[in-house]
Amino acid sequence: MTAESDRSEEHALTLQELAEHFYYQDIKGHDKSGQEENEEIQQSDARYRGVPVKMLYFPKLFTEEGFLKIREAGETAWKILVKVIREYLDDPDYRKLFGFPKELEEMICRRPEYSVLLPVCRLDMFFDEKTGDFKFCEFNADGSSAMNENRIMTEAYRKTLMYRCFSEKYEQQEFELFDSWAQVFLDLVKETGRYPEHPQVAIVDFLEKSIASAELERFAEAFRKRGSRSCVAEIRSLTYDGEHLYTPEGFRVDAIYRRAVTSDILEHREEIRPFLDAVRDRRVCLIGDFCTQVVHDKILFKVLHLDRTKAFLTEEENRYVEEHIPYTADLVPELLHVEKFLHTTWSDEGGRRRRWILKPEDSYGAHGIYYSGNFTDEQWQKLLRDRAGKGYVIQEYVSPYRTLNADYTDTDYTDNPWQEQAKGQKSPRVHSFANMTGMYLYAGHLAGIYSRLSPLNIISVEGDEHEMVSMIARRKNGQ
Repeated sequence: MTAESDRSEEHALTLQELAEHFYYQDIKGHDKSGQEENEEIQQSDARYRGVPVKMLYFPKLFTEEGFLKIREAGETAWKILVKVIREYLDDPDYRKLFGFPKELEEMICRRPEYSVLLPVCRLDMFFDEKTGDFKFCEFNADGSSAMNENRIMTEAYRKTLMYRCFSEKYEQQEFELFDSWAQVFLDLVKETGRYPEHPQVAIVDFLEKSIASAELERFAEAFRKRGSRSCVAEIRSLTYDGEHLYTPEGFRVDAIYRRAVTSDILEHREEIRPFLDAVRDRRVCLIGDFCTQVVHDKILFKVLHLDRTKAFLTEEENRYVEEHIPYTADLVPELLHVEKFLHTTWSDEGGRRRRWILKPEDSYGAHGIYYSGNFTDEQWQKLLRDRAGKGYVIQEYVSPYRTLNADYTDTDYTDNPWQEQAKGQKSPRVHSFANMTGMYLYAGHLAGIYSRLSPLNIISVEGDEHEMVSMIARRKNGQ
């Protein structure tokens, strides 16, 4: 969202500032509209583990220029990640840097039958909308979700007074994330040359862990629109006769859209042998294949900074990693003797004050994350001792870009230490939020943007996560 350059005062505002401008022109009208929008979301299928998401009122609108910058950031990162996957597949010595157990390594090294090593991913970053600077937070592969939340939030937003205010001078384009993925998926299956023209597709997960069952059904509909029968299947219920994989209803599976994350597959591998055997025998086309785990595991952030990785990246790609991938290390017992890790705040070589964040190596849903700024040095050192050698990484903390927004949910802001930015606002509904920008990439091309926020400074379920609609805004002719 870059600044608009025009003669009028209104045109000189960023799109975020313009939303605030519209809001304060008619607070009463927008409050009514925001409450109606919130009620619609509460009754919708926009849910995380059965609980309605919290949607904020102001939209996240990107100018064409801002969108192109984000697209370049995401597509450049995708190319680097694919290079890393390819190096992992080709070089046994490089694999050792990741430290995966033997069974997982063997699963990863089973090369897919199609050419795209990373078919779908969501790359999450902290994007400063004023400077254009960004640093990545997390890479998500096959289990990437929230596409349905994006769709529902867009529908709700189109009914608001805020949407009507922007529509007077802007075309607002939403991101389509279902049909576009179904087409990419089916093209990859076709590339193998081994399946029917309209392959039968199963979307598989451990359904009790699936965070959004309605989303999976939406994808099934998208496959059906393209002529392929499709269903959502519990991964443990599949059967295999040596030739074909079947659901309990007798649905023959030709291709699988895997939403089950690899850590869950390993944990329950004895319960899903039919699925694993059919994949091993190449009786089904698995998208994405297990090589995507190289991207999903957070140890990748450390590996990207190593000289061994720098050796096969270009000079430009190495500069990109240096500028946009936070420093990361394994939390091993040896680090407990390194002075800078023991303090909640430290200074880098340039004298800038930095903090740490602690994360599980292989997790999802932003669980188990700890920010050093929430602890005293003594508490932090105890946390490090408790977590050392137990599958955690310690990472340079990146302070998120914060913006104001109107919130009509039941969030409690009492004693929230991050609300300084919102002081003095003329509405009690306006609060300060940390922003995270997620980029959906399908076969390496940016398909859409997902915006998550938090009134705290860690954007996670534990951090009272909120969401907002994301769209591209283009000025109408003559406006």
